[in-house]
Amino acid sequence: MSGPCCAAGEIHRGNPIGNETKVHGLDCYVAKPPSNVVPRGVVVILPDVFGWRLVNSRILADNFAKKGQWLVYLPDLMNSSAAPPSLMASIHALQLGGFAKYWHLLKCIFYLIPFRWATRQSIVQPRISNFFQKLRENEAAHLPIGAAGYCWGGKWSTVLAHNVVKSSFGKPLVDATFTAHPSRLRIPSDIQKIQIPTSIAVAVLDDRFPPSQVDETEALLRTKTERGEGEHELIWYEGARHGFAVRGSKTDEVENQRGMQAEEQAVNWFKKIFAAVRYQ
Repeated sequence: MSGPCCAAGEIHRGNPIGNETKVHGLDCYVAKPPSNVVPRGVVVILPDVFGWRLVNSRILADNFAKKGQWLVYLPDLMNSSAAPPSLMASIHALQLGGFAKYWHLLKCIFYLIPFRWATRQSIVQPRISNFFQKLRENEAAHLPIGAAGYCWGGKWSTVLAHNVVKSSFGKPLVDATFTAHPSRLRIPSDIQKIQIPTSIAVAVLDDRFPPSQVDETEALLRTKTERGEGEHELIWYEGARHGFAVRGSKTDEVENQRGMQAEEQAVNWFKKIFAAVRYQ
């Protein structure tokens, strides 16, 4: 677990300015555009293993709302089973070694194994589909919707891009997806099924998404674009590790810069795709 573990990273400093509320039955952090600005779209962040309360993800939601002028939702898709932020310190301790590593290993097992069970596909996939269906029928009935998935959430943003489940009146649940350093993807099948415009940010030093799989993913997306099967892109980030786009180091100049670049990638992608979406 100490090398490629998906729970490594840093907690960022900052004061989120959004609000906590219930949205379609789920606890949710909501970030809104600046006052007096009509939202130009809706973006839902599908978070990493640390869930909707992680300050890093909330700051990201605030940035999306400001930069894109979107209504941004960060829902609790894990039914309160997310790992605590303190687990990042345990992962760091495992990497350092020593006798204390056994305590930290037990801590990781204590949180991550129940997390895997609580967030299994049969439970989570209907919850995600229902949330997006409700958004499409209400807040985003006339607005484009984007899904931004990170690590754990990257699997589910990719599943949404398959466009299998639609709203009750036939519209896709999402118009665009962005995925950063996804985990648990099935390559090539999860990529072959993509139908919705998709942008992926890849860390070169990510053991959970190795170069051989990234190369295959990039080739599949390029072929889809060339065949006119939607617009897609994949961008590599040198010097970045798994989690860099949401939990990247702020003291490592290279990784910090890569994290900011991935944020801009997401913002620019949604702006580009949303501009071509027209709902009456």
